[in-house]
Amino acid sequence: MNPRQIANAYSSDITGLLERCYHDTATLLAAVTPAGLAASSPCTEWTVRQVGNHLVGSLTLLTRIAEGETVAPADFDAQAMADTDHLGADPAAAFHAAAQRSTAVFKLPETLERRFPFPPGPTPGIVLAKLSLLESLVHGWDLARGAGLPYPTDETVVAAVQAFATQAIGEEQRQARLFAAPYPTDADTEPFTALLAHLGRRR
Repeated sequence: MNPRQIANAYSSDITGLLERCYHDTATLLAAVTPAGLAASSPCTEWTVRQVGNHLVGSLTLLTRIAEGETVAPADFDAQAMADTDHLGADPAAAFHAAAQRSTAVFKLPETLERRFPFPPGPTPGIVLAKLSLLESLVHGWDLARGAGLPYPTDETVVAAVQAFATQAIGEEQRQARLFAAPYPTDADTEPFTALLAHLGRRR
């Protein structure tokens, strides 16, 4: 199957994809040393630890919204998430706790079908779940790259995120400085490399 066919085949099992991706990212975080956490990351001006803080903060924010909580506009501040210690003394455990909470809410059928207040307007829960998947996959790679560790990627997760990102992330998000300008690719570019390029990252 090509990446889009794989993504469509697993579109009804978003929580299964989340569980697989969360497992890989938690395993990675468990292998990051203190020196690795202090290292620079592919995210401009952020250390690996700051990326981890942002990741856990982002997943928690998306979960809070999916749980029906009203969040303040300030809670969406990416830099504030990165500068807040969400990892504590055990980064892998902190991520695992956030991942379990995320998976639990997205396992509820009504969560995926409901619409929630999320910029720029009412957003289906399935989109929040896909954003969570993107966050875990891509920031997982950021963590691995900064810490100098391999990051095993699941082709079904990559395909699902690539299909979503191609549709959901464009010029509006780049102008808002949520993503950098894309790097050029061709038809032969490996899927994960192509995904990262679309998001303004070089593998």
